[in-house]
Amino acid sequence: MRPLLHLASVVLVLPSVILACAFVILGRAIATQSLLGVFGQLLADAVWLVPWGLLAACVAVLLVALGGFFVQTRRLAGFCVAALGVGSTIVLLALTISHSNASLGQLPFLVPGLISSCIGLWFAFFERSSAQNTASAA
Repeated sequence: MRPLLHLASVVLVLPSVILACAFVILGRAIATQSLLGVFGQLLADAVWLVPWGLLAACVAVLLVALGGFFVQTRRLAGFCVAALGVGSTIVLLALTISHSNASLGQLPFLVPGLISSCIGLWFAFFERSSAQNTASAA
């Protein structure tokens, strides 16, 4: 049951991580303040993302997801999910508040990332004690 819960937390954190990355990439492009600069920055980011960035991101997500299936690595995978959830939530809140267009209607989108962070922190803090209890009982 715990591996399935970990996998659900990974799936819940992905939309907020993708949105935070998109906001950062688009923010960098819009900061150039010209249409040609926006296209140039988006092209430069795409040239970097296609060969290495997307491959590394997919491998990292796959490793974090697989880490939850093994008792030895579930705690570290929980920390990673919590860090992704909290980090993406902070980025989304910071960018939203800095542009003065924050509203309560935007908060429900942050809920899945925060739920996955809570699940990851639960694995990180309480998985160790359950693993030690299992080892000591044997």
